[in-house]
Amino acid sequence: MKRIILAVFLFSFLGSSAQVLDPGYGPRAWKKENTKQENPIVLPHVREADVMWAERIWRTIDLRQKENLPIYYPLKEQTQGKRSFVQIVYDMLNNPKSKLKAYETYELKTEIPREKAIGLFAASVEYDSLVFDENGVCQDKVKNMYHMDFSKVKPEIVKIHLMEDWFFDKQRSVMDVRILALAIEIPIFIINETQTYCDGTGQDEIVFGGWKKAGGNQNIWFFFPDLRKEMAANECYERHNDGGRISYDDIFLKRMFASYIVRNENVYDRYINEYTSGLRALLEAKRIKEKIRNFEMNLWQY
Repeated sequence: MKRIILAVFLFSFLGSSAQVLDPGYGPRAWKKENTKQENPIVLPHVREADVMWAERIWRTIDLRQKENLPIYYPLKEQTQGKRSFVQIVYDMLNNPKSKLKAYETYELKTEIPREKAIGLFAASVEYDSLVFDENGVCQDKVKNMYHMDFSKVKPEIVKIHLMEDWFFDKQRSVMDVRILALAIEIPIFIINETQTYCDGTGQDEIVFGGWKKAGGNQNIWFFFPDLRKEMAANECYERHNDGGRISYDDIFLKRMFASYIVRNENVYDRYINEYTSGLRALLEAKRIKEKIRNFEMNLWQY
């Protein structure tokens, strides 16, 4: 009888201890700590003498595509310990201890001041408003500032750009790729309003309809290795197994995303959309992709 009581006690004790309340992940059956302790995967050293062939590629990741949704979501700041990729980058810029640098172009030469880079993830737009007297007569037109914080801008950030080198390493006899720089494309916003003038004769109507995209965008570039440590320590949603460990570093190194080529290094130093468009642009991007694939395949034909 004593053995039965002891067994029941141990079973109940072990069962209750398996239930944990993780501050980051909420109530869990086990404490999730493996991903937080992950370090970036160490990449093999490459000598210039071993690079037999190379091609520089620029590509775009559209986060609205189904395969890329784990990178886009969650839109909330933190959901069950998971953050979106854009949120991670934004938090790194806001962290005073972080040494992450932002740049204007993929050449990574002109640095953007940290405060300015943080401000680009939000939007402040100037607009006009009318001032009326007690009789409802327009007296003046004044300038106001409409501010959108990062939480409102984040859902509109749907594109990430990569610059990478594809090369054949004859020392290891493999076709390899290294992501060198990453950019987040942030849309530019304007106020959706009707411009009016206050002439003092009556109530001039002004229509303020919030904000809308202006059709342009601005890219903030980062040196990809500077992001990897934080990417490796943050968990991304795994479609087929929520118990599996997968980090944002895994997503990019294992090429678990959908993208399309927008440029390769060429003598004219131009993007595909600068010399063709429509279906021809898609075919040109496919041609560049097949060029890399065929080069590797042709090496192993006997």
